[in-house]
Formats: sequence, C-alpha cells, structure tokens
Amino acid sequence: MDYDDLIKKFGNFGKFHFRLYVVLFFPVLFNSFSTPIIVFFLGDQSYRCKLPDWQNDTFAVQNEYHKSIINSSIPTTSDGKYKECEIIRNGTIGTCTEWVFDISTFSNTIVSQFNLVCDRTMLRPHAMTTYFIGYAASTVLLSIVGDVIGRRLECCICLTFMFITNITMPFSTSVYMFAALRFLDGFCASTIYRTVFIMGLEFVTPQLRLISGTVIVLVFCVGAYILVLIAYFIRDWRWLQLTVAIPMAIPLIYWWPRIFPESPRWLLSRGRHEEAMKILQNAAKINNTPLDEDINLLKVNVEKDGDKGIVNILKILITSRKLVIRWLIVTANWFAIAFIYYGLTVNLGKFGGNLYANTALSITAEILGYSMCFLLDKTGRKPMHLVVLFGSSVACFLTLIPILLLDESYNWLMITFAMIGKFGISAGFGEIYIYTGEMFPTVVRSLSLGLSGAGSRLGSITSPYMFFLADGTFGKVLPFLLFGSLTFCVGLLSLKLPETRMIKLLQQVEDVSEEDIRRPPLSKEANDTEEVERFLEDGL
Repeated sequence: MDYDDLIKKFGNFGKFHFRLYVVLFFPVLFNSFSTPIIVFFLGDQSYRCKLPDWQNDTFAVQNEYHKSIINSSIPTTSDGKYKECEIIRNGTIGTCTEWVFDISTFSNTIVSQFNLVCDRTMLRPHAMTTYFIGYAASTVLLSIVGDVIGRRLECCICLTFMFITNITMPFSTSVYMFAALRFLDGFCASTIYRTVFIMGLEFVTPQLRLISGTVIVLVFCVGAYILVLIAYFIRDWRWLQLTVAIPMAIPLIYWWPRIFPESPRWLLSRGRHEEAMKILQNAAKINNTPLDEDINLLKVNVEKDGDKGIVNILKILITSRKLVIRWLIVTANWFAIAFIYYGLTVNLGKFGGNLYANTALSITAEILGYSMCFLLDKTGRKPMHLVVLFGSSVACFLTLIPILLLDESYNWLMITFAMIGKFGISAGFGEIYIYTGEMFPTVVRSLSLGLSGAGSRLGSITSPYMFFLADGTFGKVLPFLLFGSLTFCVGLLSLKLPETRMIKLLQQVEDVSEEDIRRPPLSKEANDTEEVERFLEDGL
C-alpha cells in the first residue's frame, strides 16, 4: 500500500482537511496583500514645484491670488499643464527641490513621502522591484530548505519574519529603508506561498489536488479584494500598511505542531515514518476513520527506503536528462507568465481611468482565470496550458490596435484587451503551480518548484520597468508587444511537456525513468472519478 491509497481510506476531505485548509488560508490571505499593495503605495499623484515664498502652498488652488502666483512662478507645457520640475525665480527658469502634491485621491504615498519625482522618478520602479528581488533571493537560497528541514518549520520561520517586516515598514525613514523592508517581505512571501501550496497538494489524493491548488489561488484573490476595499478607505500608505500588517500576527500560533502539522508525505520520503504515522493517525482520528492496520502496511513499505540524504538525491536529479529538460521548459513558462502577470498588475496606474475600478476589474479577471483551473480534470493539464498561453498572446497583440490606430477615447478597449490577457495569464498562473508540482518527485518537489520559479522571479523583477523605459506611444506599445511575443514562444516550447491529469505523484527521482510505464495517458472513457481511479489502479 502506498501513501495515496492510504489517505483515500480516511476520506478525501474530512474534518482534519477542513481544519488544515483553514490554517493554510491565512498565510495565503496575508500574502495576497504584498504584491498589489505597491500600486496604492506609489499612487499616481500630480505635482508641481512648491512656491518658495508661500508658507502653506498646496497643489489645489486656494484663491485667485494663489492662482496668479502659481501662473507667474511655474512654467507651463505646450498643452497648458504646469511643468513638474521647473520654477521661475527672478525671471529665470530653474529646477526646484521641494514639491506639492495633489491629495484629492491619495493623502500620502511613498512618492510624496520621499519625493520620488523628477530626477528621482526611476526610484519608483526600483522600489517596486526590490520586492521581486526578494522573491528571487528566496528562490535561490531557500528552495531546497523545505526539502531538508521540512515544510512546516520553513513556513513558520518565514511567517514570523514577514510579520516583523510588515509591522516595521510604515516607520520607514527613507525610500532605501522602505525598499530594504520590501525586499525582506518578498523574501518571506515567496517561501510561504510555495510551502503552503505544496502542503495543500501533499495532504490530499490525486482527485483533490486540482481543487486544492485552485482554491488556494482563489483565496489569494479574495485577499486582493479585501486589500482594494481597505485601500479605498485608507489613502495614506503608512496607515494602509499598518492596517494589513497587524493581522499577520495570527499565524504566529502555527509554531504549535497541533495547529500546523508537517507533511506526512515529505516525512515518508525522508524515511521519518514514525513521525508521519503519528500525524496520519491523528488525522484518521479526527476524521473518525480507523487506520491502525493500514498504517502498519504503509510502514512496511517505507522502511525499505531510508533517507538517502539531499546531496545524493540532487546527484541523481541532475543526471536525469528528462527532468533537466523539463525544468528548463517549465522555467521559461514561469518567466513569461510572471513577466506578464506582474507587468499588468503593478502598472495598473499607467492604464488611465479609476485605479480602484481597474484593480477590482483586474482581480475579477484573475478570479475568472483561476476558476478555469477547475476544468483541468476535464481538459487535461497540457491542453489548458497551451490554450491560455496562446490566448493571452493574441489578447496582448490586440491591445496594439487601440494604442496605434485609435485615439484616447478608446482607452477602454485597450484596458479590455489587457484584462482578457490578464484573464488568460491568471489561468496560466493558477495551473502552472499545479502542473509543476505534479511533474516533479516528492523528495525534490519544493526545490523543483522553487528552481522553476526562478524564471518567475526574473520575470517579476523586470516587469515593473516595462512602462517606465519609454515615453509616448512607443512606451505603451513595447510592453504589450513583448508580452504577446514571449507568451507565443513559450507556448511552442510547452508542446514538449507531459500530461499529468489524475496521476499519483512521483515519490523518488528514480520513478521518472518508469514514468511512461507507470503513468499511462488516460483513455477517453475514463471521465468520471470512479472510472479514473479504476483505470489508474489497473495501469499501476
């Protein structure tokens, strides 16, 4: 008897699973605040130079006299707008060192707090990207940690540091301190999400892995909606950050093992069967399912293999040509998906229109995209993956029509096509986690997901700059042209990936050599769950 057979016996989803997923949802919920919150931190505020002789100068015109002083002190552009970085002193135009900001939408942002304007404008995407650099650093430094010390301990450590980082951030005294804390936030958030996602997959049967993974990303969207609601009422970035940081103290109770247990599948893969047995027996007790005899059968199987050690496992991994090629293709997919997803997410303020409405629309597109993942057991992983990639590519190319051929009154059409692209790429983001987790063995699943995510981190690091590198029409065309071209190319590469629908997870690296024999493709007749289970039992 193997692990998947055993966990079927104490129920696909009982009280134990419900409790576990409630515990897993909190880190995902808090994690969902970290990425989109930068949109509200940066806030698109208009500004101009501060009048040197006006003690209480404001961006808003106070009276006619104030207006006349502004007109005589601030030069204008050809379209009649005030220049943002120049001021007239004694009849001479020069640069200024103080500014006033429009507070009609945002009362305070990091832009106005730290004067990220004029020659400091590029500090804005730098402040964005430090979060994603933290993501990347976590991928490089911590990908293997979950496979060495366990999912639970890694997650608890990062949850603790995430709370400390977020509660400190509102008290930043400079943009550099803010950027450093955002780096640490990204470092922790990446590890937490990856670990929680893997634990969600490893506690359920193959039939529930799809629902497990999809529900987790939908909870992520719920958190983003909550953030938009909070941000709508709190327009000062410091108070907004403090508001979302305080509840992050809740997961500190996860240090208690009874609240947040280790993954039995990981324990078994490392030969720690006694610890795994205790967790499984507790789960069976909560689900009112006796498993004593079955536990002993599983123990006999796992005792045949001790812990080979992560070094030996990695040696075997790098000699597997099939897994290395698979990892390269998957990494390219992660890069393209993250590049587009984060490019469309953190640059919403550049689209025009109402930021809060655009953000809510973007989240809705994400939810619809993630919901497509529920069809993965019908369509298969690979067909869905190819459809969303090529579909997103087409949508990104279509955004070029209103940008190049139509005037600004058709900006809604550009946003519509962009949101269709966001819908497709969100579906891709939802299924790539599930798909990647199913393509690699348990002993290196955390490492493989982390290393594959290295492409995602590179994509997310570069994405904030796309809308800052060029001005005018070219600046609007370039991002969508790159998005569409890149997605099409990785879609072609993905034709080489395997199908993993409704299969048992690989346990050891050596199992990959027998993958085609052990995991035959499903027949058309194996449509419902019972038929699939019988088919797999016969085939395996």
